[in-house]
Amino acid sequence: MKILPIKSLLILGSVCICYSGVLHGLESDKRQGIQFSSDGGSSMSTSGDIRILEMKTNVSVTQGTLQINGDEAIFEYKATTNELIRVTVHGSPVRYQQQLDENGGVVTGTSETLLLYTEDSTGQTLLELIGTANITTPDSSMKCASIVYLADQNIIRDAPGPCEGVFNSQSN
Repeated sequence: MKILPIKSLLILGSVCICYSGVLHGLESDKRQGIQFSSDGGSSMSTSGDIRILEMKTNVSVTQGTLQINGDEAIFEYKATTNELIRVTVHGSPVRYQQQLDENGGVVTGTSETLLLYTEDSTGQTLLELIGTANITTPDSSMKCASIVYLADQNIIRDAPGPCEGVFNSQSN
């Protein structure tokens, strides 16, 4: 792996802030730029056609109403196109929150690791919560070893066990 100079790190930061194609939730979220910050250092490296930005200490990643906080984050993107491939956040725990709709519905989650990416075959935004994964929506809450959540549809697609959860009743 090759470590890139600070000038390249600043260019990558500008690219990542301006890119808005990976993260979704509210329709307006995907039109927002990605913002990130950390209290610690950061480094950039390359591996083949992949550029990797690693950020340490109290990391925050936001796009519109989507918020992810953790201890460290890794941004991977294609060097030739600047397309963001995946964001991986590690923490004790990682915290996720996003507004679901204009009515104020919110989804929240926690886990030891969170992967955020767009699935190539469907174009859906996926969040993989791995390690003591919890997710709560206005309709339900679930705790599993890991959870694959479709942010665009507010659906838990996969949840390897053991699991437990609650469906919230709604009054008519």
